Amino acid sequence: MNANKLKLYFAFSRLPLLRKSYPLKIMTIAFLGILVPMLALISYLSILGFSDNLNTFMIVLIATMIGVITTVFLLNQLLYPISLISTTLHQYLDKGQKPNLPACVEKDILKDYVGEDSVGQLMTEMQYLIQRMDLLNRSLDDSSTMDPLTGTLNRSAAKRRLYTDVARARREDKPILIVLLDINKLKSINDQFGHQIGDACIIQVAKVLSQSIRESDWLARWDGDKFLMALWNFQHITPTVIFMRIQQQSVQIPLNELQQISLSIGAYEYKGNIEIDTKADLELLLRNIEEVLSEVKKTGGGGIILKEPHQIL
Repeated sequence: MNANKLKLYFAFSRLPLLRKSYPLKIMTIAFLGILVPMLALISYLSILGFSDNLNTFMIVLIATMIGVITTVFLLNQLLYPISLISTTLHQYLDKGQKPNLPACVEKDILKDYVGEDSVGQLMTEMQYLIQRMDLLNRSLDDSSTMDPLTGTLNRSAAKRRLYTDVARARREDKPILIVLLDINKLKSINDQFGHQIGDACIIQVAKVLSQSIRESDWLARWDGDKFLMALWNFQHITPTVIFMRIQQQSVQIPLNELQQISLSIGAYEYKGNIEIDTKADLELLLRNIEEVLSEVKKTGGGGIILKEPHQIL
């Protein structure tokens, strides 16, 4: 990436009137390319008193040529981000090179500030999409068991693991605590700050959850904004204390505007139902835990509900 060719774009993106409009940036350069030579011509003629026609013609010609050349050069610089996006995409598809496009995340963090116009957003989204494609490709190489963003189990692997745990709980007559957690207002975070910030939230939440469970327990990314946890041997502890401790931990994300991320937590103590087969019992368990989380969300989110089998109809 030639950073020098992006300097003009970065400079124009700092101006409040030009920040969100790419066409206005182009029109500004075209206007300056004509205005400056014309001002120079008017100044020159006012000094001479319009007496020398030949010199006047030469000045007009030279000024016009300079204006045209300058305008074409500056427009070429301003249009470079579009060419850069195309080149970056081809390099990734053809050679697998990772992208290094500027991203509109937070001007206090970036060395060069990317504008909030359509081209700035396009560079940000292209960087994000290529990174996601790269994560997806690597996840396919990992036997499709890991979530590429968080490094936890993905939904399909979690469901297989949960089937095994349900069978064990039924066989050994031991309870298991299934927890479903939801990141509150993640969609509004994505809409307001972009998916990169939303992904940063998901990654940090996964980190907090991973550090809050024991080696005998496991964590999976269940959905876009949901995580599933399975906890064994929890009788000697109070689960709600653990959940409250999780909610109190701060999630570090690269934005000053966002405060602590809140979680909605629904937990269900599974004890097994030997009157039905394991597969049907698993499906019933999943429906129950979804109902518990839905009950939390109905209260406005950010709460905790822990239920036992007899508490769910």
